[in-house]
Amino acid sequence: MTNPFSYVMGLLSGLYDYKDLTLLGYTQEELAWLPLRDSFFLEILDSFKEKPIKVFQVGAIESLENNFRCGSGWSELFWGKYIKKYGGELWVVDINPNHIAHSHFLSRHNDYFANYYMGDAMDVIDKQICNIYYLDGADESKTPDAHDQTLNQFKKIEDTHSLVIVDDVPTKAQKLIQYLNEKKIEYKHHPYYGSGMLTIDMRVDMGFR
Repeated sequence: MTNPFSYVMGLLSGLYDYKDLTLLGYTQEELAWLPLRDSFFLEILDSFKEKPIKVFQVGAIESLENNFRCGSGWSELFWGKYIKKYGGELWVVDINPNHIAHSHFLSRHNDYFANYYMGDAMDVIDKQICNIYYLDGADESKTPDAHDQTLNQFKKIEDTHSLVIVDDVPTKAQKLIQYLNEKKIEYKHHPYYGSGMLTIDMRVDMGFR
């Protein structure tokens, strides 16, 4: 594909299946070691048993170029599709206006609604009580305090009965892991999704635990 929007438009229109990654230009050999998060997101959503959910996501879509479908995962497609069908609300926060624009583009063309906030997630993360918090802000290659940011975001929502997802563990969640271990808060490490993800399941209602 030469048009960077060709894949995403085909995905949204139903022309392409997100599971068919050969459309992205990867070979079968590359796909053998390229872990995708699609099944991970779908499994999480299945656990909510078709009930309405509220999702708060830190980090919008960095790029709509084809290869970012694998690298970034575009989780909003999954949150948005679920919420459109079963109800709920989605918030997406990012400091970069271009990333917000990419996310807005996908939501408009996939016909789901999302609330957007351009700024620091710390200013708004505790304004809504959500079922899912997806912490996927900047990593240490872009900001030296990335690990502190993720930890501080978690501390703001620590008392919610929610499911917290953290992406890119090696580059933004090492201090959070230390904190969880010190406080004996249970979590699961998923090393095969992207560069590694965490889930912290604090749900106590609806039979989730």
